[in-house]
Amino acid sequence: MTEEKQQKFTSKVRRGLNWVHTIAHGELERAKAAAGGGKVLGFNAGELADVEAAVTWIEQNKEPRSGG
Repeated sequence: MTEEKQQKFTSKVRRGLNWVHTIAHGELERAKAAAGGGKVLGFNAGELADVEAAVTWIEQNKEPRSGG
């Protein structure tokens, strides 16, 4: 893959992460709110930590949205 194609691919992936982050972050927050500070249904502590870490990684690696 040429450098230009690699950059275009990387840009597409980073833009796609915006959507993934919006959905994943929203779902995680809904699940935590439904749990009311208790156990999040369907997750053990390790799995929940992994999901939270993944959402954080996506936030840090997604392409910034233009205009805010």
